[in-house]
Amino acid sequence: MTQEKRISFSWDKSSYNGYVEKEYENAYLVVVSDPSPDMEEKYTNRMVISKKDCQTAE
Repeated sequence: MTQEKRISFSWDKSSYNGYVEKEYENAYLVVVSDPSPDMEEKYTNRMVISKKDCQTAE
């Protein structure tokens, strides 16, 4: 079983946490832990986030 990589990122002037579902060369596919209603509707809790915009959460 692999360890989930947890990250934090900013989107729309708010901070969010989530875990990496898939890693790409320059981005992550992130499943957001506590999405905003807008994020939930538009992105169904999953977003592609640039690695430059992410911080590793412990």
